[in-house]
Amino acid sequence: MDNFLFSINVVAPLFILMSTGYISRKIKFVSEPFLAELNKFVFRFCLPIMLFKDIWTSYKGDFSNIRLIFTAFFGILIVIALSFCIVLPLVKRKGQRGSIIQGIYRSNFIIYGLPLATGMYGQEAVATISMLMGIMIPLYNVAAVIILSTFSETGTHRVTFKSIMKDIVTNPLILGCFFGLLAGIIHLELPVFIRSPLIQFAAIGTPLALFVMGGEFKFRYLGGNILKVISVTIARLVIVPLLAISIFVMMGFRNVELSVLLSIFATPTAMASYIMSKNMGCDGQLSAQIVVLTTACSCLTIFLFIFVLKSMGYV
Repeated sequence: MDNFLFSINVVAPLFILMSTGYISRKIKFVSEPFLAELNKFVFRFCLPIMLFKDIWTSYKGDFSNIRLIFTAFFGILIVIALSFCIVLPLVKRKGQRGSIIQGIYRSNFIIYGLPLATGMYGQEAVATISMLMGIMIPLYNVAAVIILSTFSETGTHRVTFKSIMKDIVTNPLILGCFFGLLAGIIHLELPVFIRSPLIQFAAIGTPLALFVMGGEFKFRYLGGNILKVISVTIARLVIVPLLAISIFVMMGFRNVELSVLLSIFATPTAMASYIMSKNMGCDGQLSAQIVVLTTACSCLTIFLFIFVLKSMGYV
């Protein structure tokens, strides 16, 4: 029973926040244009500030956990490589290949993974997550640029060093991580009148992001490509985390480190994958469908993973 309650307490707050957003839109308490504007505010302002604050206040330039860094980094690269090998011979349409590969490897590490890990271990997990954010977020985005440009159906997005660098230096999330790492390394001290509102804005980032995600959740997006969407959902939420976590357990990862790896490899597809697919000439509608179904199913799959790992004494 304790393991069941532990799992419920970790997953239920995320589900409630998303459900509140969904219900608010359905009863017209909030409008779709409002959610669209709130989405911009969250992703361009609140989340970068949240990343900056969390990394700045918890990370002091320690990259000593090389084992965890390499495991997460190369784990994602292996997922991408395997996705290529499976998707290319099975999916004929070029734009759908890019959307599917991104849907399999790109997890919602920030919005879903951060509160998941901190819900399990509190501030103890923040320093570890902060260390990985400065590495995983650039990796996710650079890989997305290369993959989506390669399979773009518009022919206007070529993979060049300049295009990759432009995407990095203009991405708000990457900038938040970069300046957070820099502030932590130099032990930046801010006056109270700046620090206080910064912390307050950071505190609303995750709740608002989950609220918006729920508010923009639409079951009608699941109408087309249902077999492809179901296949990607199973790959993203079952096959990838099952294989990855099994290997990580055999490698000796436990407790905080395992919870952070779980938040990377078991969370649903990131909403940013839809935005990037749509703007880079791949199948944006398919990406939206993948985000919707993986998000809907993730509460159950993540609950089961946490329950099993907790019952076995690994977290």
